[in-house]
Amino acid sequence: LRVRVGPSTQTLATTKVNADDQPHFIDSPHFVGNIVVRVKNFNGKTPDGSAPISDIPYFHDKKRQFSIQVSGRFKQETPIDDVVFGSEFDHKISPPTGAWLAMKLASVIDPALTHDMYAERPWFFSPMLASMNVVAVSPAPGPTMAVSPVEASDSASLAENNALLFPAGSAPFGAADIPERRKFFQKHANYKAMAFDPQLVYNLEIFAPFMDFNTFDLSLGMSVNVARYTNNQPIRLICKSKSKNATIFVVEYALED
Repeated sequence: LRVRVGPSTQTLATTKVNADDQPHFIDSPHFVGNIVVRVKNFNGKTPDGSAPISDIPYFHDKKRQFSIQVSGRFKQETPIDDVVFGSEFDHKISPPTGAWLAMKLASVIDPALTHDMYAERPWFFSPMLASMNVVAVSPAPGPTMAVSPVEASDSASLAENNALLFPAGSAPFGAADIPERRKFFQKHANYKAMAFDPQLVYNLEIFAPFMDFNTFDLSLGMSVNVARYTNNQPIRLICKSKSKNATIFVVEYALED
């Protein structure tokens, strides 16, 4: 497994997986920040050819196979409804029989999900703040675009703190209300007037227990290797602007010989 990170698909570089103290810095016209990628039992490529870090305390008490954590700032005020997160491919994929039914179920779970898995360049996207497992927003340390390191150690979880997403006096979603926060951002009418503020730092994390990127095995009751359906293409998780069709950040997982 090789994991590459960058502000666009054209500027990806191999990142050091499971190294919270060595986040991957990205700087683009739209966003500046740090990204940490964690993969349980990682045994893949490193930027400098050193031994991979396979075991970290982060996974010891969590039922997770991977985590992506981002800490950064938007460089301009950006409408929240313009920023989506998901996956896209450079070439056609080969969905299994019944995939349409799985996507119909996925759309029931996430009504904001949009997709075209039969396109020449298949894609799957949802509003970013509906996709993230954890959202923590804090004031920026200063007026410059400098950002601090990712705000979590490898043994601690990022805690939900979304109050600064909302106007003063509004009731934010608490740490126990993450499903409600995600549902809120699935409905466009709720957030169409909201924007990402350049004077705030957005700490975001997405993780899941069912996707092993070491092998591309997906376990949802039964195990399926998705490489055969992606035609051995990398899986790219992408945050981007819809209106500008501009990428904000990319994390790419690729199996190599």
